[in-house]
Amino acid sequence: MAMSEAQRTAHEIAANQAMPWGKIDGSTVVITGATGLIGSQVVRTLIERTNNFHGSIKLILPVRNVIKAEMMFGRSDSIYYVPWKIGDSFSDAVKGDYFIHAACPTSSTAFLHSPIEVISDIVDSAHAVINLLSTSSFRQCVCLSTMEVYGSVEGRVDERMNGALDTMNPRSSYPEAKRLSECLFASASSELGVPISVVRLAQTFGVGVPRDDGRVFAEFGRSVVSGQDIVLLSDGSKRNSYLSVDDAVTAILFLLVHGNSGEAYNAANPATFCSILEMAQMVVEDFGLGKSTVVFGQDAERAKTFRPGAVLDLDCSKLMNLGWQPSHTLHEMYSAMFAGWAEHE
Repeated sequence: MAMSEAQRTAHEIAANQAMPWGKIDGSTVVITGATGLIGSQVVRTLIERTNNFHGSIKLILPVRNVIKAEMMFGRSDSIYYVPWKIGDSFSDAVKGDYFIHAACPTSSTAFLHSPIEVISDIVDSAHAVINLLSTSSFRQCVCLSTMEVYGSVEGRVDERMNGALDTMNPRSSYPEAKRLSECLFASASSELGVPISVVRLAQTFGVGVPRDDGRVFAEFGRSVVSGQDIVLLSDGSKRNSYLSVDDAVTAILFLLVHGNSGEAYNAANPATFCSILEMAQMVVEDFGLGKSTVVFGQDAERAKTFRPGAVLDLDCSKLMNLGWQPSHTLHEMYSAMFAGWAEHE
């Protein structure tokens, strides 16, 4: 049976000798958010490593829907599914060498319309992770965070900077809760000696993005695939960097081995830094087949779900100094996303 696009790229990571497999092979890795976009690709990568490169990696996956997880990853002696939902405490079965905390609400619509639940899910799950790590012997935990914690900033942004966030805007529920969870993780490292680091991801897409994803990059993709124009709901001047799903996986695995406890690391591909308008134009030119163009429209309600701030250029030198390098361009990210969509047609 031919590999899916997600399996193919996971296999490439598993075969990459520049990855710190010497420390990860033979270990037990716990992953929350295993059925989500990034978590699922981490799982596929570690499965590929075990099945094809003698990685002997055991996976413990705390998941809300065990049946869904089994359909995605199958049944194996090396995979152990644990019923769990975000915010709950972890059972005694959840133990191992490394922990990846990827479970999190990611819908920008939910950030605006269900902000209380978003805050509770993020902060309660942070407490659950800290409680587990403080009573166990994990070597390291990597917790996924977001570039949105920086708020409104200008220029190149390193991990020491902070910008303004409007606490009276419900849309700030997501970045504010992420800020608090980061502070909880740093405090746990300092006060309790918990081995934990944070990766602040740029907007991440590529392989595995479902066709009904509500974010802007997926809307652009759906438009050109269907031969329609891309409609921008702003002037398109907002600028930031992006990250492929596979580059997010390699960043997480590098930090499992090389990350310093109590510290945060930016992860983005600096080569992808562009405006929303420039990205839309690239999608039309590279994938539109002459059938689509970029036009401007208005949707005041939808605009409320957008990230505040105009420019967010992540400085990733701290993570790169550990040996990590992003490799996928915006064109490649869209190609991988489209390839996945074609598999489900």
